[in-house]
Amino acid sequence: MSNRRWDHPVMIICRRTGQLSTIASTAEALEVLTNSWPVADGKAFMAALLICSDVEAGLREPDEARASFIAAAKEAGVPFDTMGG
Repeated sequence: MSNRRWDHPVMIICRRTGQLSTIASTAEALEVLTNSWPVADGKAFMAALLICSDVEAGLREPDEARASFIAAAKEAGVPFDTMGG
């Protein structure tokens, strides 16, 4: 995967463990969405997977991946902080 960095990272909090994770790139977002996301369905979740994959393929901009990741977090009830962005 490429490293499509985001201008402003997104911090998420695992509801189960309380662990904080800082997501700063599309590759990191895609990794979290595919391997440790609390739900595997939902409109925003599916859109985030598609958009992040498109960004990795160079078809979209990293800001689109970040926005879709935030939408997926809202949909799934994952606590997050946009860290000023």
